[in-house]
Order: sequence, then C-alpha cells, then structure tokens
Amino acid sequence: MGEGLKLPVINGMGKTNRIDNWISQPLAMGLALIAAMIYTTWRLFFYANSISYSLEGSTVTSPIFSPNILEWNLFNLNQWNHPDWVNAAILILWVPFGFRGTCYYMRRVYYRSFFQSPTACWVDEPQINKSIGYHGEKRLFILNNLHRYFLYAAMIILVIKWWDVTHTLKFDTGWGFSIGTFVMLIEAFLLTMYVTSCHALRHLSGGILDRWTKGVSALRGTLFKKLSVLNRSHGFWFWTSLAFVFIGDLWTLAVAERYIDDVAIILVGS
Repeated sequence: MGEGLKLPVINGMGKTNRIDNWISQPLAMGLALIAAMIYTTWRLFFYANSISYSLEGSTVTSPIFSPNILEWNLFNLNQWNHPDWVNAAILILWVPFGFRGTCYYMRRVYYRSFFQSPTACWVDEPQINKSIGYHGEKRLFILNNLHRYFLYAAMIILVIKWWDVTHTLKFDTGWGFSIGTFVMLIEAFLLTMYVTSCHALRHLSGGILDRWTKGVSALRGTLFKKLSVLNRSHGFWFWTSLAFVFIGDLWTLAVAERYIDDVAIILVGS
C-alpha cells in the first residue's frame, strides 16, 4: 500500500491555516461540561436538600435525584445506618454518568475539549499527543467498552423516570397536572430521545446482521433504519437532555425552597 497523503499542517499546538473560529465549539463544550460537574458536585455533597416537593399529594422529584430509591419501600434504604452524605443521587448517578461518559458523542467532546486529541480538523495537536501516539482505548479509557452495558442500565432508569411522571398526576382531590409535571415530562422525553438515538442501541437493533431479508431480521432492519434517523441528531439530544437535568433541578429547588410556587390543575375530581 502506498503512503498516505500528509496534510500541510503548521506545527505547534493550536497552529492552523484555518481562518474560521474553530476553537469556539470545543471551548464552549468544555466549559459546559466543567460547569455541569461543578454544579453536580455542589448539589450532591454540599447542598443535598430539597430534592423534591409535594403539591396537594403529588410528588415532583429533581431529575438529578430521580429515581429517589431511598424512599422506595422495596429496599427500605432509609432504615439503613448509612452516612449522612449518602443520598439518592449518589446511589444512582453512576448509571447516567457511566452512560454519558462512555457515549460515542461524549468521547468526541472530551477528546477535543480536554485532551486536544484531535484539537480540530487541520489543527495541530500538542507535542505530548504526538509523542504518546494513539494506542486505542486502553488503561482508564478501556471503561468506554462498557458503554453497551451502561445502555441497559440507562434504559431501566428511563422507564422509572416515566413512572415518576405518573406520580405528579395524582392529587389528593383527583387527577390533573402541574408545571412540575411538564418539567419531569420534558426531562423524560429528552432522555428518551438521547437513549433511543444512541449508537450502541442502533447497532444492537440491526447492525450485527449481514442482511435484512425477512421475518425478525426484516423487522430489525426497519428498526435500525428508524434509529439511524434519530442517530443523526444524537449530539442535539445529548446537550438538550443534559441541560434539562439542571433546569429541572433548579425548578424543583426553587419550589421546594419556596422562592416560587407550582400550580395544580385538577381535571378529574375524586
């Protein structure tokens, strides 16, 4: 085989002939992830209060702390002699963190934003990247190979989140909805779109088949094609679903702390 074409990239970290504002996207994405991590750390370890509120019998739970397994009678976790800093989010956030952290789109984001590998198309990398070279996803990055298993766990969390939405519909005086209902509904919807547009789910549906001819394989082929359409917007669903986790948490926190009030609309009285 012949040698590949070597592009005339200017040597030096961040050096390039590009005249567009190429640095804006990786910089904005990196700052967004840092802000998300700082906020999550503050919420989990320094302000783990007001994770939900009750409105005339219905319960609205913050997306960060949902599902609130500490309140499940199934496990009676509140009866355990656990440290004060242990809360529902600490017990379940490893699932969404693992799913998002090993996501194919997420890898692209943090490789470019934090490791500058690659910095951007036709932009030179730091010298240390050239010295180390690319050796595949080994050592710590071998955890990325667990993405499909985090997908299975995320699908369970997703079902529970939709179940939590139903808890906002039942009031002491009947059935209805509130602003909190829409907050949890939108968050569950965006997470659903993020999960169903996942590369791993798309591959699982029909990517391992040689052909889609008839029977089950034809059905899987149809599913593969539909998931492929969603997969084109995977990055959009990643960011919108992530953003609404914090929007939903701020709403829950504001209502629980009585900065603002929620409104219940009863459609069917008991």
